[in-house]
Amino acid sequence: METLEFKDNQMIIQKGEKGEYVYVLKSGKVKIKVSSYEVMMFDEDICVFGLEALIDEPYTETCVTVGNVKAIKYQPSEFMEIYAKTEVGKKALESFMRRTAKVLGWI
Repeated sequence: METLEFKDNQMIIQKGEKGEYVYVLKSGKVKIKVSSYEVMMFDEDICVFGLEALIDEPYTETCVTVGNVKAIKYQPSEFMEIYAKTEVGKKALESFMRRTAKVLGWI
């Protein structure tokens, strides 16, 4: 686990890259893009991205900072150990599924 600081308009993860880490937004805003769908995530919400790392798959989203951002980077095993059965883990999965469902036109 490591806290990282990013400046405005920095890419944190890019679609197609090997998913190595899961990120939890600590402060700031992140724009998450999946195909033509974009969503802005704020630190007021539980914001987790890079869940593909949990199943050793390439990232399906591109995440770019909006302003200064702090995010905590986790190895998949660290994330699971800390958050698997918590509200953070549940919200992370719900948010990821919602973004994916919108891209697929299901909602």
